[in-house]
Parts: sequence; C-alpha cells; structure tokens
Amino acid sequence: MLSFLSPWFLAAAAAAGIPLILHLLTRQPEPRVKFAAVRLLKRAPIEHTRKRHLRELLLLALRVAALVLLALAFARPFFASGGVVGSAGVTIVAIDTSCSLSAPGQFERARQLAKEAVARTPAGDLVGVVAFADEADTAAPPSANRAMALSAIDGLVAGAGATGYRAGVALAAQAFGGRRGTLVVVTDLQENGWDAGDRVSVPESVRVEVADVGAAAQNLAVTSVRPAADQIVAVVRNTGTRARDTRVRLMLDGRPADDMAVSIAPGASVEVPLSGASHAATASVAIDDREGMQADNVRYAMLQHGGRSPLLVVTGTGDLRREAFYVEQALSAGAAGRDTVHVTGVSAADLSAWDVRRLAPYAAVLLLSTKGLDRRGREALGDYTRAGGGLLIAAGPEIDGDVASGLLGDDSRLQMTTAPDVDTGPRAAARTLVPADVRHPVFQSFGGNAAALGFVKFQNVARIGGAGCHTLARFTTGEPALLDCPVAEGHALVLASDLGNRWNDFPLHPTFVPFLQEAVRYLAGTNLHTAEYLVGDAPRGVARTPGFATLRDSSGRTPGGERRIAVNVDPREADPARMSIGDFTAAVTRMKDLGVSEARLEARHEEERQHLWQYLLMLLTATLVAEGVVASRTT
Repeated sequence: MLSFLSPWFLAAAAAAGIPLILHLLTRQPEPRVKFAAVRLLKRAPIEHTRKRHLRELLLLALRVAALVLLALAFARPFFASGGVVGSAGVTIVAIDTSCSLSAPGQFERARQLAKEAVARTPAGDLVGVVAFADEADTAAPPSANRAMALSAIDGLVAGAGATGYRAGVALAAQAFGGRRGTLVVVTDLQENGWDAGDRVSVPESVRVEVADVGAAAQNLAVTSVRPAADQIVAVVRNTGTRARDTRVRLMLDGRPADDMAVSIAPGASVEVPLSGASHAATASVAIDDREGMQADNVRYAMLQHGGRSPLLVVTGTGDLRREAFYVEQALSAGAAGRDTVHVTGVSAADLSAWDVRRLAPYAAVLLLSTKGLDRRGREALGDYTRAGGGLLIAAGPEIDGDVASGLLGDDSRLQMTTAPDVDTGPRAAARTLVPADVRHPVFQSFGGNAAALGFVKFQNVARIGGAGCHTLARFTTGEPALLDCPVAEGHALVLASDLGNRWNDFPLHPTFVPFLQEAVRYLAGTNLHTAEYLVGDAPRGVARTPGFATLRDSSGRTPGGERRIAVNVDPREADPARMSIGDFTAAVTRMKDLGVSEARLEARHEEERQHLWQYLLMLLTATLVAEGVVASRTT
C-alpha cells in the first residue's frame, strides 16, 4: 500500500491547475480573413494548425505533470508494510484467570462475557486476548481471525495465581501498538487485585470497559497451617453468607493423620487443632468445599526444612545485645506464616579474617560498623554481594563513608558521607522518611499503612547517592533516605541513618520490625524463604501450582544442593472484598499514544529504505527537459 510520510504536501498538487487555467485564459480564436481569391487559400496554415494544437496540449500535460511530481516528491511516498499501515482498530479482551474465579460456574461466566466482547467488535477491527493473574500472557495476538480469539478463550482455565490487574492491563496496553481501540477487562473486581499505590497507563485513544463476572456466593478456604507443640493448627475461613459445615483432614508426610468436623459461622475464621507427629517433615490440610474456589481447599507446610535461615550482623565488637539490640530482636521475632531466622554477630575486625566461602551460608549480611574492617574483609563482603548475596548498610556513626563506598566497587558507584548532618532547628525536627517507590518489596507489605513511616524522626543522616542505585525513599527535606544498589548478581540496600536509636527513633516505632524484616527478606531472596512460597513467588523452575516441590540450590547454602519447599495459594484470594467499576478505572491513567510515535518512526525508516522521492525527482528532471524541447518547437 502506497503511503506518504508528509501527506500535507499533496495539497501543493493543486498548483497543477495553474497551467491549465492559464492555457484556457490565453487561448485566442483564429482571426477571420476575407480572401479575394480562392488561390490564396493554398497558402493558409490550415494543415499546420492541428500539429500546433497537439504540441500545446503536450506542453500543458508536461507542465502539469512537473508540478504533480514535485508535490509527490515532497510528500515522500513509500510502500507501507502491514506493520506500518495499522489503520484498523483493535479490541483486546483481558481475562482474569486468578484463583478467585475457580469457583464452579465462575470461569464459564467469564468465558461467556469474553466471547460477547469479541462479538461486539466492529467489523474490520482486530481482536486479541490476554490472560492475567499475578502474571500476564498473550493468549492470542491481535488479528482479524475471530475464530482464533474464540479458540484462545475456550482454552483458558482459572489457575492458582493471585489477582494482579497491573500486569494484565499493562500487557494489553502494549498490544494496541498506537492504534485506537477498546480494552475489555473480564474480572470479578476483587479489591486485592490493585496493590496500594498501583497505577497503570493506557493510550489516550483506548477506551476501557470492565465486564463484571461477579463474586462467588460461598467459599471456604484454608488460610494458614502452622505447627504448635505436638499439634498442627489450621485456620479455616468462611467468606460466605451462611454458616458452613466441613471436614478438615490432616496429612503428614503423605499419610492420613487426623480429621475433624467443624462448623463455621458466616464471615468467620476458626482455628482447628489437629493431632500431629513432631517427626513429620511435611503437612497438608484439606477441606471439603464444592461451592467455592477449589485451589484454596488445601494448604501445604514444611515442618522440618533444615534449620533456620542464618543472618550475619557486623558490629564493632560482635556483641549484638549491646550494639545491635533492636536489630536482633526485630529479626528474631519472625513473621506469621514465614520462616524464623538465626542472627549471628561478628566484629568488623574478625570479619577481616573471613573469605567469601565462609560468608556464603548466610542469607544476608547487615553492616552496622566498619571499625577494624581491613582490605581482606572488604573484598570478602564485595565478592559475597557480587556472587548473589544481600548486603544492608546502615550509614550510622559506626560507618566510615569511604570504606563503605568502596565495598561495592564500580558496579553501583556508591557515594557516602557519614559525617552527620546535624541540625537542631525546626528543619531537623521535621525530617521524616517518605517512600518513593511503594511497589518495591521493602514497602509493599505496608500497603496503605506506608504513611506510618512518616512518624519516625531522623535527627542526623548521612549523605548517600549512587549513579547505579535506585532511590526507594527520601527524607522530607529532599535527601535520599534509602537506596537499592544492584551489584552483579546481588543487591545492597543503603539506609542514610543508623538502626540503633542514636540518630533517629526508628526502633521505637511499630514500623521498624516489618521494615527490617522485609528489607532482609528482599536481600536474601530465595535464601531466606526456605520453607514456604506463594504461587506467584515460586522460584524459577518450580511449577506455579500448589503443592510440595524440590528446589535445587546452586548457592552452596544447603547441604546436598537441594531442599523441599511448599507452594501455596495467596490467602488474600479468599477475601470477598470487591471494588466498583469506577474504582477500577480510577487506577488506569491515560498517556500519549507512544505507539503512534513508534509507527511514525517505522514509517520514516520504511521511506528512508525505499527513497522513492529520488526517483520522482529524476522523473521530474526528465519531464522538465521534455517540456523545454516541446516549448522551443511550439514558439
């Protein structure tokens, strides 16, 4: 298909009418002459008049053609490929395949709504299908083949993943490619699908519609399994509108161990104690629920998984009780439903005798002091981090900025000045911490309570920065408060103050424990989650389905090179809270159609490859030469 890079120049082709108008206006009729003798007619130029008229018409055509060719050359024509033409509209149907739609009849209703959206698509428009849960996938790319889209919808099933609107809408927005169209989101509008502060952008030319599947009327879910002395305690939740009776069954190491009948009031949760053997390694608890979601009817737990995850805290003397009391207590507290950790202390001077192999078993290292840390210790910490370890640097009074800056090498280009920024005026009293990236794992667990971090007062702070680091939080005075610095295979978090109640009152606030735990969990990655994962967080190579799995550990932290883990459904999928369509669309922002700019860039590349304008100029030159020859003979 012939297209033009600058089509407005085609308007100049109207100038081709100028020679035609002039030709018509300057035409003069042949004068009538009375002849006295017929013999004079033989000398009249009658036989030459036809030739002259033909030359004038040819001259007129050449002049008109010259002006048209000039306009076409400036319009820069090219033959557009299918990707550049892209003039058809697009309808993308994004279908929620999360666990919350696994109740009987729920996903069949979602398929029906998706097929209705395909049927409403205007003739000639393209149709695509996107499936999403905690991750998104293109089930059918945009095409004119409606049968392919319908077949893709029929092939989808509800899985065990958690609802994640951001992933689905973002992938669908990319499929428009700068073209106008409609995004139809088929979902049950579960409120937990948007994380706190989540926003996603779609092009301005895209209309967003929501097809509400509706929530399951009744559902029972096993939301927690934990060992307690010689028992296994399971928590079962009833999110329905009426009381439910069910049987709770316990399996230990794959063998039946206990079962109990329970009755649960509507909207309530009950703890069910089940008899369990302390020597068992694995446990699973299942319930009977044919009316609600199926994937949350069973939950898995590791009872023995090779000990607790070790963390190393580096202080001046290695005495955690005296130098890192708040840190030790916060990390040892553990978290509900997650692994406990074992905190070990070491002095910076003793660390100087270690090498990277001795550091390897630790899930993460917290550096609170550099006093006595020599070159060998610094190299060991740097090698540990580059090999995939996690390092947290609290830039307090015990940290030498020059020493800490050199730990990460040139990977992060970290800069640190730990001389305290002392200010006893009102500016110091007003300095608090504000998350800059609420979606980062360190702050994600706070949800809507992230503002509670603003109650922490920082009297003294270090100046930190790094060209290769991402700023996760800032102080209200503008300075970076928390950096995330990627270092080869590992990460380093840098806090611009201490963790010991000397430069701030952070340890005295309830936000200190979850902040420190999530920071360490993020740095440790899979090395800290040694027992339980959610489906969406399952390590690479592990199937995204609930159950037990064997994880091969190439880090050297686990004897034998492998360990058993449990993978479970996100318990938030059992939450019946829903949002309105207006609340959903409020989280979708509009952006300029970047795809249009990309299409124009692609069109420019196509035109530059073809250079049709050069051939038009050559033809224009030939036309002007011919016009000159004809004009000379016509005069």
